[in-house]
Amino acid sequence: MVSVGYATWFDLLDSIAYCPVSNIPINCLSIGEVFGGNHIYQPWNIIGHFIPTLFMFFLKPLKIEYFIVVFLLSTLVMDSPVWGVERLLRGNLLWTENHIPTTSIVEWIKYYYNPFGLYGVWDHDWLFQNFPSAAVIFWSIAGRLAIVISLICLEKRYRK
Repeated sequence: MVSVGYATWFDLLDSIAYCPVSNIPINCLSIGEVFGGNHIYQPWNIIGHFIPTLFMFFLKPLKIEYFIVVFLLSTLVMDSPVWGVERLLRGNLLWTENHIPTTSIVEWIKYYYNPFGLYGVWDHDWLFQNFPSAAVIFWSIAGRLAIVISLICLEKRYRK
């Protein structure tokens, strides 16, 4: 619950945008741009997902599988469409191909989570050109979900 709550809360923070013209969600700066760009903001974003893992050390010390599950679950929820829903609830726009603004969550999901999309989905590249791509986001979510489910099932098997 801590992982899901943290990721949802951080999605809410991440959906904040600075719009130079109030009440017009065009030409807005993302929170990452406000705090120095993705090269600074994204590492802090990733490090923040270790916060829920600290709770696991208090509840289940020395259980590395719990540490991994909590971290991956937090990142999984944050990278899910929950972020897009929270953006729309705050009055911000989403985007489709060529970063055309949209308020359609369905169109955004088809663009942003395309398992075969090799195009970059952010306005600014991070680490290298066209990263993260839609395919990277989709398959990283699928992989994290598979690892979380596997570790939970493994832990249940060992507990019996």
